[in-house]
Amino acid sequence: MTTYLAAAEPNMSVVILITGFVVVFAVLILLIGIIWAYSKIVSTAQSFAQKRKEKKLAKNNPVSADVPVEDTAPVVTAVADSSADLQTIAVIAAAVEAYYGEGKARVVGIRPATGSSARSQWATAGLMESIPKMRSEGLL
Repeated sequence: MTTYLAAAEPNMSVVILITGFVVVFAVLILLIGIIWAYSKIVSTAQSFAQKRKEKKLAKNNPVSADVPVEDTAPVVTAVADSSADLQTIAVIAAAVEAYYGEGKARVVGIRPATGSSARSQWATAGLMESIPKMRSEGLL
């Protein structure tokens, strides 16, 4: 059986040291490459999504080429809850007209709000029931 001592063979210690450094730096370079490639993939996906979003907005709000830009009225898309009835639509249109002035804007669409912070009636009722209980228990 052969035993290697560091003092007996200094060349073996140097080889092990250099091998350790090479392995560590090779793994670090590999990780840098993986992170760089991931960032490129994410930035490409984000730019693609941004272009798609701009294209969709351009499709939803077309500007006529024969009408000068200064003569066009601002296009307003109002946001309402899902239970918008005709009275609500009329109120929104009147508010837009009052804000911009008569004939200076037009409402082209009213769509349901997405991602709004408005709570449903059930959630509001639950809060109204639980808040007094929490106050009486000293939690609020």
